[in-house]
Amino acid sequence: MTQEIEKNEWKKYLDDLSRECLGWQTSVQILNDETGAQILSDGLPFCGLTYEQGKIELSAGVDKENHQTHVIFEPQRVALEGSGHGPAGMLDIEDASGTKTLINFIQPMPILMEYVETEVLVVV
Repeated sequence: MTQEIEKNEWKKYLDDLSRECLGWQTSVQILNDETGAQILSDGLPFCGLTYEQGKIELSAGVDKENHQTHVIFEPQRVALEGSGHGPAGMLDIEDASGTKTLINFIQPMPILMEYVETEVLVVV
């Protein structure tokens, strides 16, 4: 089922989605008539989406070497194709030229934890 998001709800919706899917594994594709389908990123963790002043900015990745920022100017449509479980699904953002940015939320990334043994010294 596709859920189209009203333009006056974009900022709140994208802010909420950014919190809910922070760190999720994603794949991002760009579709347009000139170049067809292009993979922008595959497997990077989702950092967030922001909407302000006629643009939506997508951020994914974890560090300088594995990071992607993509700006969608003059967005016209935001819709979510849900998968039926949690916030997973595919977000479809279309700009004024008809180019689509498809963000597929695959699954939460596994949490990596590092255990560091420490000693507590008490000076008497």
